[in-house]
This record gives sequence, structure tokens and C-alpha cells, in this order.
Amino acid sequence: MSQRPRLGVLFSTVVLSTAVSLFATAAPAHAGQTNTDVPRISWAYTDSVHPDATYLNPTGDAPLGAWRDSANRQHVSRVYATFDVAALLSKHIVSAKLAVPETQATDCAHRRIEVWATAESTSPTWRNPPRELGKLGTLGPVDQCPTTYPLLDLIDLVNRAQAAGFQLPSHASFEIRLPQSLEQQVPLGRRISAPALYVGYNTPPSAPAPLFNSLRACVTAAPYPYLSGLTPDLLAKASDADPDDFNLTNEFAVWPVAHPDQRTTFTAQTSNGGFGGAAVPSGALTDNTTYAWQARVNDGTDTSPWSQTCYFTTDDIAPATPAVTSTSTSSPITYTLSPNGSDDVYGYQYSWTGIFSSFGAYEGPNGPEWIDPFTMPDVIPAQPDGSATLTLTPPNPLARLSVHSFDRAYNLSPTTTYRVIISTTP
Repeated sequence: MSQRPRLGVLFSTVVLSTAVSLFATAAPAHAGQTNTDVPRISWAYTDSVHPDATYLNPTGDAPLGAWRDSANRQHVSRVYATFDVAALLSKHIVSAKLAVPETQATDCAHRRIEVWATAESTSPTWRNPPRELGKLGTLGPVDQCPTTYPLLDLIDLVNRAQAAGFQLPSHASFEIRLPQSLEQQVPLGRRISAPALYVGYNTPPSAPAPLFNSLRACVTAAPYPYLSGLTPDLLAKASDADPDDFNLTNEFAVWPVAHPDQRTTFTAQTSNGGFGGAAVPSGALTDNTTYAWQARVNDGTDTSPWSQTCYFTTDDIAPATPAVTSTSTSSPITYTLSPNGSDDVYGYQYSWTGIFSSFGAYEGPNGPEWIDPFTMPDVIPAQPDGSATLTLTPPNPLARLSVHSFDRAYNLSPTTTYRVIISTTP
């Protein structure tokens, strides 16, 4: 079984191979990025004059490099900080910057502040410092002295580490020091406040769910629904854990089941937590063909995995005008409804006014809720041969019964009208 590279090997092969400085200024947030101050677990400084002492979590600033006390004794100090990055391990880290805020400095023209990655230590001392793992970069000369927020850009390191397959630790520990050749020079010593780690991250969106086609829920196994026409609407709910990711993009892919290489893709804009959908582009589908489709979400930085695969079959041909006959001579009247040559009649809808209720869905808490047409009034199913029998009492002696049929895709046939005349005398 392959193993991930060890931390020391990573820094020697990835970090130390970087010859240029990583010093940069902060980049503004962009779509798909959330900025955060990483929680600092602890920070401390050490002192060469007191080699076994740990100065943990000082309330003010801390010395860095060489300095003299009131007795004119020379000290040398280094600073250590550990941050809790566990919550970021599942994120896509977009930016990472370590801040070393200076509160006091004399010489900035020859400024050299090194930042090293170290093993974690809860009580570092001058005699027993944390193990250095690799140098991350150097903060060099600056015009402003002292510099309130010098920033060391660490994103190159993060990208290299992730590309090398290295699992980032849950705690990130740093050593801040002057180069050994300069550590004894008092003019280069300075004081700093608590280091800070700023990270911009993105949480990749979840695979979209639930999914709908032509207002009906996704079907993943046969029998597949028949959809009317060749430009059905595909709909997917897009979700992203980052609250700042307001605008998302749904991408749809549809292909014939028999030809998975013939993919058609298109997009639709939506909001976080909303449903985004669009019609399949004209010309992409053919009649009486079974298709598969999926969706995924992009937040401007990352793209979700593809959703589950849904299926449907196209039906672009409506049934023929139905035939209506009756042999009844008194009310109530029994009518026989016939498919008139169509072989896929699924049901009939009738009306005494010529006005029909529409088939469709209502808006539910989790998307469209399809209304089964056979739960609607004035709708009856067809028999296996496509016919149906209807017994009704006309609303008045002179009435017109309007009837149309529909197939499995709910394509509606033309309407036929049957005139009814009922004698008012024997």
C-alpha cells in the first residue's frame, strides 16, 4: 500500500526547493472564498539568558532577536506559535498568510525574519526548542519601520503539499527567528505582538439534490418516466456550506443511454439553497429515446461531484383525436372512449364546459410535488387496449361533452366534442 510522504521529507523536497521568497500582500476575497482568522492555540518566546524558561502566552509583545536588559546583559529570543487548522483540513485553501506584527524595531533596511515550520511543543525553551522541519520563507527589508503587518504567503507551500499527497496536520506550528548569522546583532532585534494566521478557504459544494425533470422527481431505475417534447426542463437544488457563496451555477449533462459519449452540457444560475434549472437545448434529443442525465454545482472556485444519474424517455407525438360513442337512450348516459388508432393512450380527461384542468405540480418544501392526474376530477385511466367507459348525467338537456386523451408523457390529443340532446317528454 502506498504511503503519504512524511512531514520532514515534504519540507525537504517541496518547501526547501523553493528558492524565491514567499513574501506578498493579502489578496482580496473572490467568489467562492471565505476568509477567517485561524484560532491560535498558543504562542511563546524563549530567552538565551534563561535557557530553561518558557514565556507562554505573553499578555503584551515579545522580544525577537538580540536585546539588552536594564543590566545591559544581552539576550537572544525566538518566538513560537501554534494554530488549530483542523476545521480547514476538508476545505480547499485558497490563501494562507502568516502575520508577524512588529511593535518596535530600529533597523528595517537589513531586516531578515525567518519563519520555520516546527514540531508542536507546549513549552518551548531556548535549550529545548521544537524540532525545525523546514524553512518557509524570509520577511526582508521594508520601507515602514516597524511594519504593523508583514505577511508571509504560505499558499504556495499548501498547494505543493497537497499536490504531493501530504495530509496537512491539524495543528500548524511555526518558529519566528532571525538568521543565526544575525541573531546576535542588537540593532536588528525587534519586538512583535502575537502572530496571526489568515486563511481564505472554500468548501466545495455538495452534489446537487434533489433532482427533477419536467417537474417529476428523478428516477434512477427502470421503468423510466416518459417526458413530453424534446426540450424537457431539468432542475436541481444547489447547496454550498459557505454562507458567503450566494450565487451558484448548476451544470447539467444529458446523453443517450445507448451512446454515453454523446453528452450535451448546459448551465443555469441559481442561489445557494435554491433550485436552478433550464430546458435541454433544442436539437439535443430525439423522439422515443432513453436518456440519462446528471448535474453538478460550481461556486466560482470549486465544482461538486456529479449527482446521481436520472433517466427518462422522450415522447414527442401526441395521441390522435379520441372517438366518443354511446348507445344510451336515457340519462345517465354511458359513453365509450376509444384511442382512434393510437397505441399509447394512458388516460382521458373530460369536461362539460370545454375547460380542462392543467396537469402539473405544486411547490413543496423540497421542490416540485407532482400531482397524479388520476387524483384529479374528470380524469379516468384507459384500459390496456386504450379504451375507457364513462357514465355521466348531462348537466342540462342540451350539453356538449368535450374529451381528450393523453399518453404516458401527458401529451394531450386534440379535443373531440360529443353533442347530447335529452328529450324532456316521454
